[in-house]
Amino acid sequence: MKKILCIITLIISLSTSSFAQINNAGFEGGINKDEQDYKREKQYKEVIFITGKPVVLYGKVKMLVKDKKLTYDYVDMKSKDGTVTMKKKIELERIIEDNESIKQVREENNIVKYKEEISDSNGDTYVLEDYQFHNSTIDDNQPMINYYSGNWLGTKTYMINDGERKIISETTGGIYGYDHYWGATETQKIKQYLKKVNTKTDKIEWTGSSEMNISFNRTKEMEYFDNLPYQASFSDGYTLTEKKETVMKYSYDMPYLGSKSTSNVRNKGTGVERYDTLPTQKKLYIPKYEDIKGIWSQWDIKRLAGLGVFDSSKKFFGPKLPAERGEFARWLGKTMNLVKEDNKPKRSFTKKDANTPVFVDVTRENPDYEYIKIIKERGIMSGVGKGSFMPKGKLTRAQAITIVIRSIGLERLAPNPPFRTSFKDDSSIPQWAKKSIYVAKQINLLSGNNGYVYPNDYMSREEAAAFLNRFINYLQVELKDEYRDSIINYN
Repeated sequence: MKKILCIITLIISLSTSSFAQINNAGFEGGINKDEQDYKREKQYKEVIFITGKPVVLYGKVKMLVKDKKLTYDYVDMKSKDGTVTMKKKIELERIIEDNESIKQVREENNIVKYKEEISDSNGDTYVLEDYQFHNSTIDDNQPMINYYSGNWLGTKTYMINDGERKIISETTGGIYGYDHYWGATETQKIKQYLKKVNTKTDKIEWTGSSEMNISFNRTKEMEYFDNLPYQASFSDGYTLTEKKETVMKYSYDMPYLGSKSTSNVRNKGTGVERYDTLPTQKKLYIPKYEDIKGIWSQWDIKRLAGLGVFDSSKKFFGPKLPAERGEFARWLGKTMNLVKEDNKPKRSFTKKDANTPVFVDVTRENPDYEYIKIIKERGIMSGVGKGSFMPKGKLTRAQAITIVIRSIGLERLAPNPPFRTSFKDDSSIPQWAKKSIYVAKQINLLSGNNGYVYPNDYMSREEAAAFLNRFINYLQVELKDEYRDSIINYN
């Protein structure tokens, strides 16, 4: 759901004219279906409380996203029984500041135009007379993940019928999210306070409140399958699925309207609304390596080969061979889909001075050129000195761990030096790798071997396969839980 606030994704270039949205249903506390495609009209749900009780409205939302303006048009909104209807259209200005030096983008949104009218079966009409709103969001674009956070404040005043009464709704909201190739999660926490006021006497007739937790999640997963026929050229494989879901959980504390004891007896409850989309599926390639059957890393290798990370056209993988710096750059780049085929230069149409060497030993003739180039540009891997990269150099465990932690921007989770990690060979850890190894252990990306990390040993190709699979699992599961379950359950 990339936001109502508009976030720049890491997969797209850093440009204020190119935004992908995660939550693009607006700041009104509703959810819409298939939220990452903001170019089409969407199915939409919203819970309102201004009538004094929770009412779920169903309809559509039309979204128009421009560089300086956001427009949300909510149409055909009504309750299931048709007794409550709503017409609403909102226009917000966008103030975007792109600080390329620190790869951060700040956006502010203010209300420009608004129109809203709600009618119920009692013959009451609620007309939005005044709407004050402000939102601010910050994006931190790390090499492989875009993190963002924001908050907003809003106050709506509705006049009821002849204006003798009004509803005042005050809303606070927080938004927390990330986006990367393997998934995206956004969580909104919204609190609303309402009061009905007699405009002649200024007497408060009733008060109410609600809380909403809205979560969008997009996840890619690799699912194992058996090939049922025995007489076949392959026995099993993997399917890459992509799933999207949006869930809205709400709770409320409202009066019992018409009751003589509304101040003491309250209408309290909870509810859940959701949208799920049909998962997409794609069968992965089936490698035919002759040297991995039965080894501990077999499935790690097969998964990455199926994704195209490893070259599955070869007969041998060489699991015990040390991983090389250049190939690890390629593996990581392919794991995160950093280089797309459409973006690769076509040799016959490439200018002579295009694709100049990124290192003295990595020219454009190198098959891994594009991957090493983008890995360097994003600050994930650097050279070994004097303009060299040493693509055929052997990769140590400390280097591999540092590369991955640096790519997701979590070095800050380590304490200030001096500090010790929990590994028995802590004294062997290079100072430049200490923060990354500490963090990798904290987020369960690294467990070690009997209490040792062996930072200066070369990482084998099968160890690299297992490590990259753990990295994918972290992106799919642990990061999602941190941004969804932990935030929703936080009080």
